[in-house]
Amino acid sequence: MNRKILFVCEGKNFLVSSMIKSLEDAQFEVLQVQPDLVEIQLIEKKPDIFIVYLEGDINSFEGTLKYLKKLVTEEGKDRVLYFIGTPIELSVAHEIVPKAVVTASFTRPVNMKDIILKLNNLIIDEDEYFGRKRILVVDDDGMMLRTMNNWLSGKYEVYMANSGINAISFLANNKADLILLDYEMPGASGLQVFEMFKSSENTKDIPVIFLTSKDDKDTVMKVLAAKPEKYLVKTMEKEELVRSIDNFFKGK
Repeated sequence: MNRKILFVCEGKNFLVSSMIKSLEDAQFEVLQVQPDLVEIQLIEKKPDIFIVYLEGDINSFEGTLKYLKKLVTEEGKDRVLYFIGTPIELSVAHEIVPKAVVTASFTRPVNMKDIILKLNNLIIDEDEYFGRKRILVVDDDGMMLRTMNNWLSGKYEVYMANSGINAISFLANNKADLILLDYEMPGASGLQVFEMFKSSENTKDIPVIFLTSKDDKDTVMKVLAAKPEKYLVKTMEKEELVRSIDNFFKGK
């Protein structure tokens, strides 16, 4: 991910100018545009970082927000989306773009140091990028796949499969350092897919962590009986889940 930012705002007032200057001082290249869908669509080489400064009538941002949502959730792309606005503006914007799709939201007045710190954490040199751990997320829920990609792609190389068959096809030609596997899937259940992984020479040594939406005793006992590396509950907060993945790799 490079240091180019698409900064979307209604106009260049003092606050916006100050934010852009702070970003440029931090060695980011900033392209400022209005929430004009046509103008944004015509940009040939779009940055992978989008910052939307919400102000005024949020309805004027609707088409742009829907388009940015499409870009951020596009499969195979590593893009991030930040919102800046008042609590009311952010609430309206999140009705158009779910929180799970938005990398971070900042309430005005915002501390630019916080934003720049988060941005710098996303910027990874190419050599380091290719040394990142590779995680395959297997889940039939498209929103869950996008959420995991959004949460983990800042640190890890994330791939997605919406079924066990697709996961097996992917692993036939690609490597993974970890599989995050939905325990409750229609058709071939997570447990059945897990058994397929462990019975294949190609995948038997790849560690598997189950993702489950249930944390009752019976479900937990069934999950643990399969002997995965561990399990994570889908309702975990982002920070807790990412920390669990980090700790897993640190323990290797």
